[in-house]
Amino acid sequence: LACSASPSMPPAMVPAGLPTSASYLPGLLDVMEAGLDRTEPSANMVSRAAGESLFGGSYDWHSCIFAHWALLTQARRDGDGERAGRILDRLSDEALAAERARLAEAGLGGRLTYSYGQCWLLRLLSELERHRAVLPSTRAFREETERALLDFLDQAPFPELEGDRRLEGRGVVGYYSSWAFTWYQVMAAGPVTEGAGARLTRMREERLDPWREQLITSVDPRSFEFLWVPTLGYLVDSVEPFNPPLEPYVLDRREVLPAEVTMRTTHLLGVHASRLWPLALRAAEEPAAAAELDRALAELLGRRELWDGDFAVVSHWMPQFIWLNFYL
Repeated sequence: LACSASPSMPPAMVPAGLPTSASYLPGLLDVMEAGLDRTEPSANMVSRAAGESLFGGSYDWHSCIFAHWALLTQARRDGDGERAGRILDRLSDEALAAERARLAEAGLGGRLTYSYGQCWLLRLLSELERHRAVLPSTRAFREETERALLDFLDQAPFPELEGDRRLEGRGVVGYYSSWAFTWYQVMAAGPVTEGAGARLTRMREERLDPWREQLITSVDPRSFEFLWVPTLGYLVDSVEPFNPPLEPYVLDRREVLPAEVTMRTTHLLGVHASRLWPLALRAAEEPAAAAELDRALAELLGRRELWDGDFAVVSHWMPQFIWLNFYL
C-alpha cells in the first residue's frame, strides 16, 4: 500500500513517517472493484426476485451500484482512463436497459431496493452522463429514478419515527429509508426532470428546515443505523445552505465502533466512517480540518480488517463509505 496519492488529492498534513490517508486510496479502489465480480455470498434481493441483475456483485444491490459510482467518479477525477473504461464497459446502454426492464417487470421499485439503493442508482446514472453522450434510454432511466425518489419524498414521513416509536425522543434515524439522505442525494445528483428543483426546495422548506436542530444533534446510534445522524444536516447544508448558517462541524469523538464486528454490529462501522463526512466538507476549504480528517482516516484505514475483512460483513461496503470522505 506504499503508493503515491492520487492526483485529485491535496497533500496530506500529518507528521513525517506516518502514512497519509491518501496512500490507502488505491487499495480501497482495488477492493471495491474486485467485489464487483464476487457474487457469492449474496443478499442481492434484485437478483433473487428477477433471476439476475446487472449489479449482482458486492453482496447486495445498493453496495454494488455505490461501488460502480465511486469507481467511475474517482477514475474521472484521477484521469484514469483504464479504470473508467472497465467500469463503462459494464454499463452499456443495453445492459442498463435490461436492468431497468428487470426492475419494472419484477415490480421491485422501493419494495426491495429502498430509496437508499435508488439514490445510488441516480448518482451513477448522473455520473455516466459525464463520460459519454447522453443516450435517450439512459436519460429516461435517470428521469424515471428521479421521479420515483421525488414521489418517495412526497409520501414518506419525516422525521421517520413518531410517537412511541421514537428513540429516546428522536425521530430522525440513519437508515435505508432516511428522508434527509434521500433529499440530499437527489439534489446532489442534479435534478433534471421538469419542476424537480422547485419541488425539492419546497420540500426542504416545509419538511427539513423545521427539524434543523435534530438533523445536527449528536446521538447514541443504534446497531441498525449506518449513517451518523448529524451528518445528514451537514450534507443537506452542503447543497443548499441553511439560513442562518450552521455552526462549523466539530467531530464527535464518542466511541461507536463495536467491540466485535459481526453481521449484527457491522452497521456501526458506517456510523464511524460517515461521522467524518462533514469534516471532509470542511477539509475542502480549511487546512486544519484537512489535517484532522487525514489523521482520522489514516487511523481508520490502518485497521485494514475494518474495510478489507470478511466480504459479507465488511469489504462489500466499507470501502465505499470510507471513500466518500475523499469525494467530499
